[in-house]
Amino acid sequence: MSSYGRKVNTVFENFYKLFYESEDLALKRGIKCLTHTELHIIEAIGRDLITMNELSDRLAITMGTATVAITKLGEKGFVVRARSNTDRRKVHVSLSKKGLEALNYHNNYHKMIVSNITENIDKDDLERFLQVFEKILVNLKGQYEFLKPLPITEFNIKEKVSIVEIKGTPIVQDYFREHGVEHYTVLEIASTPKADKIALKKVDGTIFELNTLDAKNLIGIKAED
Repeated sequence: MSSYGRKVNTVFENFYKLFYESEDLALKRGIKCLTHTELHIIEAIGRDLITMNELSDRLAITMGTATVAITKLGEKGFVVRARSNTDRRKVHVSLSKKGLEALNYHNNYHKMIVSNITENIDKDDLERFLQVFEKILVNLKGQYEFLKPLPITEFNIKEKVSIVEIKGTPIVQDYFREHGVEHYTVLEIASTPKADKIALKKVDGTIFELNTLDAKNLIGIKAED
């Protein structure tokens, strides 16, 4: 890492540490029963009515982690869960009145802190900062897209994928386990002439074929060679 790289890293670390510590202090003053993580889950839900799958995608966490978090927030009265009227397998989540009040408090805090930390900075300096930071965000997004978990159907032939989540019912998950596919299993995308199938090569060299729809239950990230 270059000297500039080290300086940038130090500035980022100091900024995020101070920013989130300040946010925690504000949280303790306003909504003492929420953790920092829970507040960001509330922010991710926003004013929408979304499914648990959509929430886990927004937060880039597993369905299991999202379920635990939403259960705790429900017990505290910040969220409401309800099964879909059209598809009983889907669970919708939204903010309660209490949750909306927490969201407003959080949004107002962000407006206040941004205003306070930029009020004595020249407009031209802020514009230059935004131009540079937007370029950094583009580069960061590229890194995020590389690391982002995706359905295994989104990967290319010969790419190796590490499974980080198996979606679906317990029956679906048992089906994959019976075929040797579990969390952290590494699979290589293999070619197949069947349009409605995806072929997966396991470490032992055996090929596992399954329907494309079933394959979408397997969520993975690129595995290092």
